[in-house]
Amino acid sequence: MTNSEVPNELPDKPTSDDEPPDKPPSDRNLKSRLRARLQLIGGALASIAAVGAIAGGLVGYWNVWKTLRTDVFPERQKTQMEAAARPDIAPRLSLVVLPFANLNNDPEQDYFVDSITTDLTTDLAQMPGAFVIGRGTAFTFKNKQIDFKTLGKELGIRWAVQGAVRRNGDQVRVNVSLTDLPSGRDVWSDRFDGDRTNVAALQDRITARLTRSLNIELIQAESRRSETDRSRNPDAVDYTMRGWAKFYEPRSKTEVAQAKELFDRALRLDPDNVDAMIGKAWCLAVNVLFGWSASVAEDKKVATDLIDRALSRSPASAVAHVVKGDTLRFGNPEAALPKYDAALEINPNFPVAYGQKGSALILSGRAREAFSPLQLALRLSPKDPAAANWRYSLCHAHLHLHEYQEAIEECRRTINMNNVFWLAYIDLISAYGTTGQLEQARQTLTELNKIRPDSTLEWHREFVYGMSSNPQFRREIDDLLDGLRKGGLREQ
Repeated sequence: MTNSEVPNELPDKPTSDDEPPDKPPSDRNLKSRLRARLQLIGGALASIAAVGAIAGGLVGYWNVWKTLRTDVFPERQKTQMEAAARPDIAPRLSLVVLPFANLNNDPEQDYFVDSITTDLTTDLAQMPGAFVIGRGTAFTFKNKQIDFKTLGKELGIRWAVQGAVRRNGDQVRVNVSLTDLPSGRDVWSDRFDGDRTNVAALQDRITARLTRSLNIELIQAESRRSETDRSRNPDAVDYTMRGWAKFYEPRSKTEVAQAKELFDRALRLDPDNVDAMIGKAWCLAVNVLFGWSASVAEDKKVATDLIDRALSRSPASAVAHVVKGDTLRFGNPEAALPKYDAALEINPNFPVAYGQKGSALILSGRAREAFSPLQLALRLSPKDPAAANWRYSLCHAHLHLHEYQEAIEECRRTINMNNVFWLAYIDLISAYGTTGQLEQARQTLTELNKIRPDSTLEWHREFVYGMSSNPQFRREIDDLLDGLRKGGLREQ
């Protein structure tokens, strides 16, 4: 499948779009746009942290911009590749941001606290040389007792960031600590006060103090927006936070629709809210990818317009580039690949970007190349809600390459992680059918029919053909369909 989570519902109908594939912008390439924007904002500042006094007497805001080199992309991912190759060795600057505690004891405020945790994870993930565990895995530890030494060994990391948030009206207090996992001792803690009308500035101060405690010099990527890009409407910010909280819930058509409505409310209050633009565009892209869209052409157009506007305001937002890739991936996966690469150039600790890239490579007829990004996604966020997706994509890549035993093993692992992941059953039936293991194919088909009783060869062919017109991909899909036929899946 092609998104961060596979839905349990079948698409309303196989999606199609008669429009020509979306084209990437032709006027400027990504790196030129990033350089231009960063040079305008940063001027002569290349990689020197600017630290100054802030209102209220607390020091620590930082405002640093990096210069981009032509060789920055592979270098930026060096730490991640080494960590994936040697998971037994924790990188020096490896950490997880654990979900902050909500001290208000009001579940209605969880979205606000979770938003601070998520944004802090994004900021720290952009530190040079950092290895940061993905949000999806981090949130599996929410409201749980944690043994820090075990956590460090389990995730292959050295540090944990913890915190707690108390909100009193518009006033916000955040307590943060940094824990050395091998010893289980806190090595730093601090308290930050601010207000909800400028949560982003509060997060900047926390990140700056954390990075100094870790004894490194943080270079700020532009995804932490300039003051002019931050919404001035606190209610719009609030709706946007609620939208992201809803979007991160287990994926379904209903949840995505509710998230989109919250982003719409934010945009009605503040049409220039960049985070809300990105969120709404991603909801629309998910609807297209999952076959939930009532009008593919219209949803793709609106999503493209929104994400292009967002990127014009924040061209170094890694999430925005992933969303741009997702608007392209259905029908034009080749054009989506540079967008995922752009996201990883900005944030090399972004597991979703690695996972989406692996999926796009398979759709582009380049299944052999999909293994590396998918393995990196799993190393960065092994407990992620989307981890079953990435494991399935490994199965799918093996199947496309006719590596049937490996495909069977990965599909079995996928089903063990999520036993209603219907696409894994599809690939497993095909692998069993192709290799003549007809009894296993029959048993797997019985399990599939319990989950998706209306699965047919005709429907599946139309669905996957709509994803990509790449000739190599379609030849491989034809082999997969032949295996399904041998495995007993009915034609209609």
